[in-house]
Amino acid sequence: MIISPPFLPRANAQTEDAYLDAAMPEHAHGRYPLSHKLAWHGGLHLTAPARGNGREPVRCIADGTVVHVQAATARPADAAAVDAHALGYNGWTDNGCVVIRHDTEIGATAQGAGVQVRFYSIYMHLGEIRNTVSAGQAILRKAELGTAGSFEGTANSLHFEIICDDDNLERLIGRRSGQLNTGANGRTSSIFGEMFFHIPAGTQVYAARPGYTAAAGTAGAALAEELFVGIAYTRGDAVVTSYRADGTTLAAIPAETDAAYGLYRESGRVVQAYRTARAPVVPSQSAVYELLRYGRIVGPDALTPATVPHWRQIATPTGRGWVNLNATNVHKFSDADAPHWAGWDIVEDTVGGDSRCDVATLRTLLDTNGDGITTEAEAQARLADPAVRAKLKRMICKFPTEWHRGNVASRWQWLTREGPNGPAQANSLSSGTYLNATSFPAFQRYAEALCFWEAANTGLPEAHWHFNPKEFIRLFRRCGWLSQPELAKIYPNRAMYTDVGQDPDAVKERYRLSINRVLRKYLLNTPLRMSHFFGQAAQESYFFMVVREAAIGIAAALNGNHISIQSEANGYLQITPANQQQLRYFAVRGQGGYYEGRTGLGNTDAGDGIKYRGRGMKQLTGRYNYSEYWVFRGWLDRSTFHAQWFNNGTPGPVINNPQIAAEDPYNAVDTAGFYCAKTNIHRAADGGATAQASNAVSALVNPGERPPAARRSNETLSSYRVLGDDA
Repeated sequence: MIISPPFLPRANAQTEDAYLDAAMPEHAHGRYPLSHKLAWHGGLHLTAPARGNGREPVRCIADGTVVHVQAATARPADAAAVDAHALGYNGWTDNGCVVIRHDTEIGATAQGAGVQVRFYSIYMHLGEIRNTVSAGQAILRKAELGTAGSFEGTANSLHFEIICDDDNLERLIGRRSGQLNTGANGRTSSIFGEMFFHIPAGTQVYAARPGYTAAAGTAGAALAEELFVGIAYTRGDAVVTSYRADGTTLAAIPAETDAAYGLYRESGRVVQAYRTARAPVVPSQSAVYELLRYGRIVGPDALTPATVPHWRQIATPTGRGWVNLNATNVHKFSDADAPHWAGWDIVEDTVGGDSRCDVATLRTLLDTNGDGITTEAEAQARLADPAVRAKLKRMICKFPTEWHRGNVASRWQWLTREGPNGPAQANSLSSGTYLNATSFPAFQRYAEALCFWEAANTGLPEAHWHFNPKEFIRLFRRCGWLSQPELAKIYPNRAMYTDVGQDPDAVKERYRLSINRVLRKYLLNTPLRMSHFFGQAAQESYFFMVVREAAIGIAAALNGNHISIQSEANGYLQITPANQQQLRYFAVRGQGGYYEGRTGLGNTDAGDGIKYRGRGMKQLTGRYNYSEYWVFRGWLDRSTFHAQWFNNGTPGPVINNPQIAAEDPYNAVDTAGFYCAKTNIHRAADGGATAQASNAVSALVNPGERPPAARRSNETLSSYRVLGDDA
């Protein structure tokens, strides 16, 4: 899922939170009495940010299909006509509306089946809708829908909702009721954002960090209460946060500087510690990398031994200390689980049939004196508390839509019967809280003029789940999983595929699952880093069409199905008298790209040139680089060969199956992720979506290519136009 806010401010905020606050500035609204205090309200009221001399247009937040368009009613020319109009209640309100269905993916099962989700976004109070927006059409993220209109006389206003049904709530957050089970790990079919660890009370905490191979330290102290530890990789650093079960956080500890940039280095230290200790089993660095990245193994490389410790310094109620996050009693989760200690709560109110929030969870939160009655004064006071507002923002609430015209009267008649202190109160209109029987018809006419549900044909039940839109976007911007249509936008079905006889959809779909998994694993999961990955892959793999280095030009090789790019399922390609002429590039001295005898690449044995030619999406090349990757994955024991075999004449590493670097889709992509981590391409990629930053990345990917091929930067910039928030 790739998602954006409905407004895209031009100024780049320093943090994601600041960016979303700038992109989605909220404003108060008073359409329904106590609508944000004592009654359910399904979305946010936003103000369109300034853009030059005007305002930002309203945009689609994710790829989808338009299911409903309601043009705005023309505003009467004079004030008296506005006052008399149904939409003139408390000032003019625009009723332009667009509803969009979004079908996408947020992950995949271990078997490769996508975690497919469907949700809807609703844009109301549009003053003008673009004539390119019509029901039934496909629409892309960032496409302009129209302009924010007026709400009760306030210009540049937008009412914005995000909703889904029961099944999709479960797909989106892994459950449809209750809190997470902390006695078992969270899901890995979707895993993103902050990683969380449930640390039970009684867990040993150590003042000093134990050794890399030690499962316990000395002189520990038992943790007095359960904690939830979160690890968030932000750019190059790691932020470690300790949460109590109620969501409050303990005193912050300094960020782990460059921990994200240094994951490859740190995982290597763990492996080296096992080698130095002459442990009977040395874990693969790939698995240790995942242990540090996710806290658990989600890829194909098993962690052996399974008890490799994962030491982190955390905040505790009594200070700081070191905890083993891979202890057997520690369970792991991520933002994809919408954990309750991070503030997420699931609230259902579908019984009463009205629009009051008569749920104990909310009543308790707002009722300050515990008398069971939430007065306006209590609600105002509690809603002024930032901690209360934070809890409300992450409540996922199920209740009937406000926008069903036929139910307006039944949902809101209670306003004429109850006062702030209980039922059967006299007229309390002066409080601004309730309506009398005389005033109610005007309110009903106004509410019905905004309704659209009967005409929208969403297929959703009338009672469905409502997210705070800003929190939904904040959560799923951390996802980054590419659906088939989203990947197709990055590498469009251009003629370059069909010109060489390739099916573009089949080519991309062969690698999409692996690309998503590898980008997540190696933290290549921001729009900027992803863009640089795709820019480089466009050159290295010719848009995923070639994952074996060709002996001739790529177009000619593809058109002629040249022997150098054919499958090696039956064993790696070797030079024979019959094919030697076709493979001269890899074997014969004097050809510009030959590899035979290149000791700088570790090619010391006869036949190494063709055996260790470029494979994978980054074109892993040479016996030395193959040995590094094989050791990383745990397929080769470093102790079986001398590290300087290519300089001292000793036998080199034995790799009998180099073809699997290209033959298996995951390996083909993982070789590129490995190289990015090993050479810390992340830091160069974080330099920006510019040709200069692309050239810095290119210098790490292929230092011998001077100047870098223009395709690298061109495709990086075009990928960012798809993945980034720039219009």
